[in-house]
Amino acid sequence: AIEVAPGETQGAAKKKKKSVIAAPRSTMDRSKLSTKKQDFQVRVNVHEGRKLLGGNIHPVCNVHVGKQSKHSRVQKSTNKPLWDEVLFFDFNCSALDLCDEPVTIEVLNSRKIRSDSLIGAFKFDLGLVYESTDHQFVHKWVLLTDPEDKDSGAKGYVKISISILGPGDKLKIPPKSSSTDDLVDIESNLLRPAGVQLQPATYTVKIYKAEDVPKMDTDYLEGMKRVLRLQHGDHDLVDPYMIVSFAGKKLKTKVMYKTYTPEWDQELNIGVQMPSMCEQLMLRLMDKDHFNRDDIIATHFLQLTRLSSADPDDEGFLPTFGPAYVNFYGSPRESIVDDELEPLNRGCGEGCSFRGRALVELTVNIGQEPGKDELIRDIDSEDLLRVQPFQRRRRYRLFVGFLEGTMIHPVDAPVEFEISIGEYGNKFASTTLPAPSTTQPTNPVYDGSHYYYLPWGQTKPCVMLNSQWEDVMFRIESLNLICRTIDRLEGHLKDVKYLMRAKAPLAESAGKLIKLLDELIIDLNQPLLELPQKNITELDKKLYALRDDEMKRILIEAVNLRENARDIDVAINEIDSYIYRLQQIATEPQNSIPDVIIWMLCGNRRVAYHRIPSHQVMFSPKTDCCGKLCGHVFSVFLKRPSVPDKSNAKRQWKLPAKLQVFVWMGLEDHAKGIQHKPLDGEISVFAETYENMISLLSKWTIRAMPRPKWSDITGQLKLPKESFTTPPGWRWDGEWFINPNLSLSYDLDSGLSTFQDDVFENQLRVPGSDWPTSKLFWTDVTGEEAQSKEEIMCPTGWEWTDIWTVDLNRAVDEEGYEYCLDQSVGGFVPVEKTYHLCRRRRWVRTRKRNPDLRQQAAHQRMVRAAEEGWEY
Repeated sequence: AIEVAPGETQGAAKKKKKSVIAAPRSTMDRSKLSTKKQDFQVRVNVHEGRKLLGGNIHPVCNVHVGKQSKHSRVQKSTNKPLWDEVLFFDFNCSALDLCDEPVTIEVLNSRKIRSDSLIGAFKFDLGLVYESTDHQFVHKWVLLTDPEDKDSGAKGYVKISISILGPGDKLKIPPKSSSTDDLVDIESNLLRPAGVQLQPATYTVKIYKAEDVPKMDTDYLEGMKRVLRLQHGDHDLVDPYMIVSFAGKKLKTKVMYKTYTPEWDQELNIGVQMPSMCEQLMLRLMDKDHFNRDDIIATHFLQLTRLSSADPDDEGFLPTFGPAYVNFYGSPRESIVDDELEPLNRGCGEGCSFRGRALVELTVNIGQEPGKDELIRDIDSEDLLRVQPFQRRRRYRLFVGFLEGTMIHPVDAPVEFEISIGEYGNKFASTTLPAPSTTQPTNPVYDGSHYYYLPWGQTKPCVMLNSQWEDVMFRIESLNLICRTIDRLEGHLKDVKYLMRAKAPLAESAGKLIKLLDELIIDLNQPLLELPQKNITELDKKLYALRDDEMKRILIEAVNLRENARDIDVAINEIDSYIYRLQQIATEPQNSIPDVIIWMLCGNRRVAYHRIPSHQVMFSPKTDCCGKLCGHVFSVFLKRPSVPDKSNAKRQWKLPAKLQVFVWMGLEDHAKGIQHKPLDGEISVFAETYENMISLLSKWTIRAMPRPKWSDITGQLKLPKESFTTPPGWRWDGEWFINPNLSLSYDLDSGLSTFQDDVFENQLRVPGSDWPTSKLFWTDVTGEEAQSKEEIMCPTGWEWTDIWTVDLNRAVDEEGYEYCLDQSVGGFVPVEKTYHLCRRRRWVRTRKRNPDLRQQAAHQRMVRAAEEGWEY
């Protein structure tokens, strides 16, 4: 039977290749099937379940095929179990008899007694599978119902794959489920019992505006567009629009041209059948491109399980969200052609860079689906006025102190670290004011083992950012309060489990367990923070009630467990379920403050990053409402931006750097003096400028320089010392002084016990002549002038271990020479040609460190660096 959608003719419904199967019964002519007995194997792959009815359930899936029964493993404390198990059933019968065998998929709650454990079931016969392509179902969703009461509605969904193998059949392995399953039309792949009706509903997504949308076109593409007259004039290089996708249905807003801050003010209505097992709604920010395909700016998924509740113990509520900002993350904002990290913009993997934010709102209405003329509408003026108070901004301050930078992978340029939140702090951004968001570029020094480190010594770099975001402190404080309870509970439970593994006396383990329950009861007795009177959303109210009810239920169970517990193992399992239930309510989907991102920069390249959720470093005057990392020193392990891919697995595990940082974030009103207290030392603020010179004809001069004599570190901004003025309330503390790069006090041989010096002997000739033996000059590997090997002295603290020798372990001739046409061009080869005018060979000599003279050498380097301070 084919379900006919409202307003659709039966003929049109039959033309659909995919349709909801309303009555799962076989329709083939079974008289043609063989009656000869054969060996068959039925393979049932139970993938996962979704939206199973019940609270704090331990679901298990039972599969009955004919008279055979098998079950999956029990998944604890979840309404979204992931089984991914294959169950095998063997039969010796005819194909005709096999098709009459019934199949029943049951999901039970293993926590309840047998008579009351059934959550829902689904039943069909094997003939339905046998008549399908290749005798198999692939990733079919089945709707669970109460077999005795079909009118009670859906009890959940289970995804299955079923294959029937006969003599000589080859199994076609179905593809694995992916995270993009919610983007296909799941409703067209649904099996449901006859007589069970789904309710039509409308998901209304209101897209108001966006901000901080990144530039997408490179300067090269921008020039090509102007040449082809696809674009005129100077303007912002982005034409954004938004795509909303849910359950295989997709709508998009109008295109806003030439703006980083589009205002769409449109309402998108998507019709679905409820309850839907789709668990995420996709928001995709796009850039209209007339020259090429439209670019994906970034993708955000709204997880509907966090925006709704289906707990039968309370009233539950439909998905709702906002109005609130959602943050988009993806590849680094510095757009390039054919970016290998572009899949991050599609939502594949963790986004490593902020790529804008959008103000959206979601509501769900049960009863009917929207008509064709109601899919996209403009938002009325009353709604536009209603969301204005939700956009009120407050000033926040972020302070980060870098205490240590170690385990740095070898790099070829000075290293600096950038702190950003949203677009604030991004040194390459042009739409925000400059901020002291980066550390001073420093060359890493070899640690004598495997890695490099930054020689910060007793002077630690600090950065500070001022930013403006919505007033969501009441949401963050409530979230942190629950997270603190979870952290304490997990810490105490870890101690109990350790005592159990160590086979400590039973009385000691029991006493620790009782203390755990006592502290949990105290934490759960604390009331949740009251919601403010203004600027709260419907989801704020629902989450408050949901958290309050769940914590009260856990409190009652914890009190009962403390009074009646007899078995420590049973009590530990019960406490594990408390942790899981608390984690389910420890989410805040409407936290509109972006994550804090720490970037490691090498030159102008972004090398590695680390994201810290903003609520974890947020300060609150209420101690238990502070983020767990706020005001603490902790370690950060950076990772390289990458797309989840097995081919990149070896590259991903290499550690780019490890940092030890102190982070504090909070309202500007709370910032006075807070960030200074935990650090031992004095915080100083410096003004800096760089003096530049250029080498012309082997002489350093300021003439014909491509950059100003005094500039910032990039050489683009002119910064003479006379142009600096102190801010109000500040004064200079002394005169300008040379502050050399910290790595200048370390030589290339730092951290090494042996080192090989090298120098190149060069010869030039005119065409048609021999190589001169008297006119020699010496350079380093880059061609810069250097001392001859006779003039190179062994540094203090070292001693020679051999004499100067020609390096023959390279692509050179027998005498160690390599040849080229012009030394400035390079391209040395080992074979001499008549047109070669330059040749060189490398001399090397090894030295080893003398421990007795090491301290003296270090002091001399410090003095030399302080006197000169140049870096090249």
